[in-house]
Amino acid sequence: MKTICITAATSKLGKTTLVEKLLPRLKGWAACKVTACIPHGRQGCPRGKEDTCGVCSSLNENYVIEEDEEVIRQPGTDTGRYSEAGAAKVIWVKTKPEYIQEALEKVFAICRAYPGIIFEGNHVLEHVTPDVSAMLLSPKGLYKASAKDVKEKVDLFFPSGDYDTAVRELCSRI
Repeated sequence: MKTICITAATSKLGKTTLVEKLLPRLKGWAACKVTACIPHGRQGCPRGKEDTCGVCSSLNENYVIEEDEEVIRQPGTDTGRYSEAGAAKVIWVKTKPEYIQEALEKVFAICRAYPGIIFEGNHVLEHVTPDVSAMLLSPKGLYKASAKDVKEKVDLFFPSGDYDTAVRELCSRI
């Protein structure tokens, strides 16, 4: 199975938009959002909020692999956007950092029938060696901790918003 990993230097740079633009070019592919739940991590919530979304604080298990269509297809969510963009299968992994590897192994087993999978999430690169990975860069040159941790494993770097170039380059490497 082919794999692509989309990461970003900071939050709100367009990872989900890039996944949306890739999916129509990758027929039959799965997409997986990976949320590393780090309540009050190294510098507070990694998404720049303090307990406002509730994902981290509501995780009662080591990880959850969400496949429920009612949850996945909610309009306006990252997973809903993947579905609308044409992903053949959409999964949302909510996990404590120390269980990412175990959760990803189960995601690969679930998705083995698909030609490929696009992962969205910086922490994925700590556990997976994809066929190709990309990082969207902050216009201010900033990097959050999880981006610093994986930046040496990234194949391609793109300015945030340069989706046409990113899609062309990523698809040429698959």
